[in-house]
Amino acid sequence: MIEFADPKEWWLELSPSLRAEADRQSQQIPASDRLMSQQRAYVNHLCLQRSLAWLQEDTPEASAWLPDAEWPALWELVNGSAVTIGATRLILLPSEAIDDGELEVPQEWVDIPSWVGDYYLAVQVRPDQGWLRVWGYATHEDLKSIATYDSRDRTYSLAAEQLTQDLNVLWLTVQLCPKAQTRALVAPLPELSPTQLETLILNLGNPEIAFPRLAVPFASWGALLQSPTIRQQLFQQRLQQHTQSNFQNHLQEKLQEPVSEESLQESQTSLQQTHPVTHLQDWWQGQFSDLWQAIDAVLLPHLLPQQWATAWRSDPAQSSGAISRIKVLEFGSSPGEESIALIVSLTPVDTSLTEIRLQICPTGDDSCLPQAVQVRLLDGAGQEIGQARATVTETIHLQFTAEAGEGFQVEVISGDQRLVEGFEV
Repeated sequence: MIEFADPKEWWLELSPSLRAEADRQSQQIPASDRLMSQQRAYVNHLCLQRSLAWLQEDTPEASAWLPDAEWPALWELVNGSAVTIGATRLILLPSEAIDDGELEVPQEWVDIPSWVGDYYLAVQVRPDQGWLRVWGYATHEDLKSIATYDSRDRTYSLAAEQLTQDLNVLWLTVQLCPKAQTRALVAPLPELSPTQLETLILNLGNPEIAFPRLAVPFASWGALLQSPTIRQQLFQQRLQQHTQSNFQNHLQEKLQEPVSEESLQESQTSLQQTHPVTHLQDWWQGQFSDLWQAIDAVLLPHLLPQQWATAWRSDPAQSSGAISRIKVLEFGSSPGEESIALIVSLTPVDTSLTEIRLQICPTGDDSCLPQAVQVRLLDGAGQEIGQARATVTETIHLQFTAEAGEGFQVEVISGDQRLVEGFEV
């Protein structure tokens, strides 16, 4: 137990090690312009882990509602976490606000049937001062009956005087009356079709939408969040698109930097080790060199993974204007001894911007890459922008966008051999 500043409240210390751990975990949501999401993850991690550890001192059966790996996806979208003690669910709602004037609860915790809790705890978190304070609570029934609902930010709120501020009462109720009536009835949410789910993930996966929870009607949003798998897909979509956006910005910055004579010489030396530059604008005119073939002319149909088989099409009319071509890269001392396929797919975004997808995969009858393979993506000056590595059982995917006229190189390393392909968009 801890000695409380106010015996009716729970004051818990935040150790430096816990704060460091929370900081590391919040970095799963990368990038400087997403600090709001990072901070939400940081504060929620502190609140959940410290509160859970304290509860388990007296009630070892207390556990987090979700596995650790699923919380980042939720905190990217919604504030709050949950702890279960037997059949009782506590919803923890952290805030860094200096005052304790009210409890704000996101609608998700109140109106998604599978998320509903019994008790909603107001938690003040002060990481800089090394403590958190649980200062009041309400039941789900309280929120549905007397709370104020704000449709603009989809929150239920209760003023401090509407909360029970003696946490000893909560503790006794949880321990002595676990079957107490705390929940109000909640209307079921609609079931979304696979097509509806795919559309929502695609649209809400845009990281430029700062508040995806407010971008669509709540019925659709709530139905989307019910599934942990769908939440994770949406989370990954937002991270992936954000990474692509960062790559695009970095590529443009690199192309705008002046190139020194030394760098130019290094670039020329590098290009001497490559094949002639492939001008991708020629592909839109149907002009391909003999080295770049239709995919089904190289890969056997059973080696074309189902999840991307329909995405790599040779016929532009079959894929909303997308064009895909494949080139076999020879690494052995004789043709066919050891080869890897490089697939390049182009999809127009607008008149000057093109989405480019690269994939490294095995050829012939092989079902896996011959050995560990590394791919480096270089800008037009030969500077590394990104890289990826595969094990023998994986393929490698890279995706980014580029402006017309921009150049880039793809360096493929297999063992001690290296091949470089140059491109101009």
